[in-house]
Amino acid sequence: MPITLAQRELVVKKMDDQFASDLKMRKEALDIGKKSTFLYGNLKVLQKDYKSVGNYVTDMTYQARANTKAIEAILEREDMRTLRE
Repeated sequence: MPITLAQRELVVKKMDDQFASDLKMRKEALDIGKKSTFLYGNLKVLQKDYKSVGNYVTDMTYQARANTKAIEAILEREDMRTLRE
């Protein structure tokens, strides 16, 4: 069965459309890859900042507990008890 020129043009058009669609999808996939790489880099920086802030909060908590114990020790001294009474 011979293929007519109109059928051939239809097949070529469908192939061209598929090729253009594939190129567009590849470009979008590459863009998503670039964006995800950029996002991952930002998350690594954020994670480092989070760890440093976490250490800072831990240090401040430790210092607050030490200050509380020091104040309680001062308040429990004999001379401070006489001032309260």
